[in-house]
Amino acid sequence: MNPADLTFFAIIAVFLLFIIYSNRKKKEAANKLTNSVVVGAKVVMLGGITGRVSAINEETIVIESTPGNKIEFVKAAVRNVIDSAPEPASKTKAQPAKKSTKAAPKTSK
Repeated sequence: MNPADLTFFAIIAVFLLFIIYSNRKKKEAANKLTNSVVVGAKVVMLGGITGRVSAINEETIVIESTPGNKIEFVKAAVRNVIDSAPEPASKTKAQPAKKSTKAAPKTSK
């Protein structure tokens, strides 16, 4: 073998390693996204449909896009999780506004 052949095979090997590594990263990211979906989370599907997750099965999830309209999708069809499950109402209560002790500035005309 001459050095030109070795260089060619080295370039091919590096190229294949980059392809394998890239595919592995994409697959891990997709699995992480699929596993992060929980009931109550707002999601966007690959077709652009948005809604809240109402049920999760082994291979599918059920999305409620409008009240009373439920659609079943394959888990892999989730494009993005907009927000995770809503917090309980007790944690999201608004605090009463405090009165300011500063007086409003007077304007003269």
